[in-house]
Amino acid sequence: MKRKSLAFVFAAVTTLVVVALPSESLPAADMDGVFATVGTHEISREEFEQQVYQEARQTYYHGKAPGAEEFIEFRRRVADRMIDRQLLLAEARRRNIRADQEAIDSRLASYESRYGQTERWKTEGAEMVAALRAKFEEDGLVSALEADVRQVPVPDRSEVRAFYDGNPDLFTEPARNRVSLILLGVPPSASSQVWAAAREEAQRILGQLGDGASFEELAGLHSSDPSAPRGGDMGYLHSGMLGENAEAAINELELGGVSGPVQVLEGIAIFKLTERKPAALRSFDEVHDRAAELARRHQGDMAWDSLIARLRSEAKISVDDEYLVRVPAYAQ
Repeated sequence: MKRKSLAFVFAAVTTLVVVALPSESLPAADMDGVFATVGTHEISREEFEQQVYQEARQTYYHGKAPGAEEFIEFRRRVADRMIDRQLLLAEARRRNIRADQEAIDSRLASYESRYGQTERWKTEGAEMVAALRAKFEEDGLVSALEADVRQVPVPDRSEVRAFYDGNPDLFTEPARNRVSLILLGVPPSASSQVWAAAREEAQRILGQLGDGASFEELAGLHSSDPSAPRGGDMGYLHSGMLGENAEAAINELELGGVSGPVQVLEGIAIFKLTERKPAALRSFDEVHDRAAELARRHQGDMAWDSLIARLRSEAKISVDDEYLVRVPAYAQ
């Protein structure tokens, strides 16, 4: 009997974690052979297909399966991540980095606690534990290496200023509207007659507003929104905080203007625009601490990306591109 590969065993474990799938769903392509070499390390076709399978189940579980071209690009990204992982593992070992064994033991104990009573774990538990330990060991090495590489010096004030000047969008207060609301609450499942009655009530309230009635007083009397005790004042809102219908109605208002009845999820709404604040770039001194932290993260990102680029440039890498562009039946 052919011995199961580490990739196959780990796929069985992660199937327990992600979603139960029949084995017939696995790739039917011939997996005997080498898919890629990274230095002296070989990535088999089987390992590649198992990784594609695992990531595809997590990426596409909620919707329609991708088309062939999209899926080929997905396979290419999986291949790149697998290659980068081998390069980083080799670099971690070169630097004599050690994984946190206590954290690995804790993760293993968590898996056994959750799945130890399943039939698969009872029959294949030893193999699964070995596969998980190897996987967690590699995860720990890569994580420790990444933490080490991203430990960059705290940027000085000139570096922070340069980052602030180069990324004004990160420090710009978005445009905001101060809005008041009268909400006539209607359950989403209510009959059309109930919705029609709410619209009629909204028109009556608009008539009162047109005759000079106070928006704040009418909100206190009629609105079912939590803002009613404040005269309907919702405070400052930026784009995206309200539904599409509400946003469209508010954007059409002049300062001090009142909208017509607007159907929203919670019922029928009347909006009043009381103030507009345009987008504004906050001063460097105001955001210095945040800019310093973002600049440090940015330098850490660059250090990490630079390491991967260097390792790729120095390594001998080959990929079976002809095999990569094959689309297994389970992706159709």
